[in-house]
Amino acid sequence: MAWNQCCCILVLLLLPLNTISFGLQPSTKGEKPKYDYDIIVIGAGASGMLSAGTASSFGYRTLLVEKIMANNSTVEEEKIPFHVGGDCTNHACVPSKAIRTAAHFAAAKKMMTMITGGDTNNNDNDNDFLLLGREHSKRTVEKVRGRESVERIANSSPKLDLAFTNKVEFISSNSISLSAEYTYVFNTTATSVNNLTKTTGNSYIRETQELHLSAKKFIIATGANPIVPPPIAKAAEEANVPLLTYKTLYRPDGPGIISDECLWNIQSSPSSSPPPRDTSRNNKKRIVIVGGGPFGVEISQSLARLSKNSTTVSLVCPSVLPSEDVAARFAARELLKEDGVNIMRGRVVDIVSKKKSQETVAHLLLHDNTTIPLDVLILALGRKPGSSLEELNLEKAGVKWTNDDGIHVNSRLRSSNKNIYAAGDCASSVDARDRRAVHAGWMGYRALQSAVFPRILLPNDNVHPFVPRVTFVDPEIASIGMTRAECILKYGDGGFLYVKADEVGTDRADIDALERSPFGFVELRVSSNTGRILGATVCSPHAAEVINEIGLALMHRLTCRDIAKSLHAYPSHGYLMYRVALSLAYKDEWGLLSTSCGPIGKLVGFLGRTLSSGVNIMKRQRFISKKRRQWEAIGAELELMNEESTNLLSNSPGCVSFLEASKDSKIIDIARKLQQDDLIEDETTVDFLQWLDK
Repeated sequence: MAWNQCCCILVLLLLPLNTISFGLQPSTKGEKPKYDYDIIVIGAGASGMLSAGTASSFGYRTLLVEKIMANNSTVEEEKIPFHVGGDCTNHACVPSKAIRTAAHFAAAKKMMTMITGGDTNNNDNDNDFLLLGREHSKRTVEKVRGRESVERIANSSPKLDLAFTNKVEFISSNSISLSAEYTYVFNTTATSVNNLTKTTGNSYIRETQELHLSAKKFIIATGANPIVPPPIAKAAEEANVPLLTYKTLYRPDGPGIISDECLWNIQSSPSSSPPPRDTSRNNKKRIVIVGGGPFGVEISQSLARLSKNSTTVSLVCPSVLPSEDVAARFAARELLKEDGVNIMRGRVVDIVSKKKSQETVAHLLLHDNTTIPLDVLILALGRKPGSSLEELNLEKAGVKWTNDDGIHVNSRLRSSNKNIYAAGDCASSVDARDRRAVHAGWMGYRALQSAVFPRILLPNDNVHPFVPRVTFVDPEIASIGMTRAECILKYGDGGFLYVKADEVGTDRADIDALERSPFGFVELRVSSNTGRILGATVCSPHAAEVINEIGLALMHRLTCRDIAKSLHAYPSHGYLMYRVALSLAYKDEWGLLSTSCGPIGKLVGFLGRTLSSGVNIMKRQRFISKKRRQWEAIGAELELMNEESTNLLSNSPGCVSFLEASKDSKIIDIARKLQQDDLIEDETTVDFLQWLDK
């Protein structure tokens, strides 16, 4: 990495920028083809904006293409919304966190009302809180859009053009077509583009014919869209149940928004719908969220806090935060339960209607034939890039892609067409759990590097190795690096060190007791040989800020001793992480020598630690079979929950991993006895015994 960076700096110092541009010169017959742009970027989300902005600042003539967000057949031309920022600004990160802020305010106000003896069961307050959340979300999006306005971006560089269209597709390996019906180009400087006519009084150029544009390099950054299984969508429509995803739930403006009527304003209903339901305490609006990923968890808590007296919120999923450690999953479940969310483990099969008194009620049918009544359905099943790529006609450009993985790219983010690159969530190299806005922006810059610089100057991998994963519930749940199960898979159980410290009983937790959850914790995982940090998980009011420190440590291969040497403010939110690092650094005399003594002590500590860890390696790490490590890792990922029918964990928390349970002879004896007496009613205990028998 350092050699590549040195080479890049040397080239930039010795070689003028225009000599490494694409050199688009007027062409004549027999010469190289003439291109309208050096680079065309498709998609103006986090990835596309960063790559296009950087390209234009480097002097490359760049076109950034974005799809018009509105249904244009119902919108007058002067009111067509020209917005950039992608999902993060308009549908996800920004509005959802604004809703969370309002939910935190609602929870605090209701707690104050309870403390002062006021009425906490006032349904009118719920409607006020929901409307507050919606309006705060809209205002926040408007402010962010103001900083990302099209005119401001277009005027930031004479080399950057922005095109908004309702359809874009490839017509050859180096050309795209923009729709003739709705295409608007801002700040056009490409003199080779024909048939562009200035529209009087507007800051854009309106194209009235189909526009064909060519470029030497393309970067596709179209992102991903929410998963909506067609059978569920059809069943919801037939049952007249509003179906929302994050795009329709948080969407701040434009035609066809149904969330305002069916959700955010619970005291109103569309004129074409039946009268609003009675939102008294015994007849609440029933909201069901399907999917236990970050979005499902976040919106469940926010809605439960904003409308506690007027709605019931249910979360249906096989597992909550399935890609995280058992400790994080347990904390998430307890936080949701604390706010009144009903969590049901299962998979959705269908939506059916049942007659109750004089009313026909829609029910969600699960795989075990359990039914859940519902009035509003929110799908949080994850995202896939396929739907955003279908209309691009990538086959014409020779680009291979699939619905689940997106565009197939190599380590340089280059597709099967050597002149077309992909970045962000539509690139196959991105793991599903790492599809985050910050990672997309980082990849946009990397894709541009790959497109314009020689291979010798580039890093070996353009996907970031350490992407922070934050679920913005209250308190936040954040993790980075290897999970505990991943550490076990690589090193075996006992082949690495970790410390998990609960926040309960700490000074900062006592200070914040009025608003702090009792389920917070900090866990740090390090190599037993070197002390190098492997990963961390945090549940805390400011977990996202704490996890950033660990991200820095991971990128620079720091150890727990490095964190222990750096004083942390008391009583800050990061102080508990500092204490955990101290406990790992000072676990033996060798760590004490390495951390607190001079160069000689550091050398002695290193030698002693290396020799002692070498003995441990001989005992355990290197000679544990791969099959054994896989068995242990599976056990670390699976949860054994405390069911009323079995009461396995009477002396333990509400859930432990299979691996932890296997070390408790009492749990095993109870499970075996229940198996012999044929009294096991829950699936997790059966799965635990099957795993144990392997």
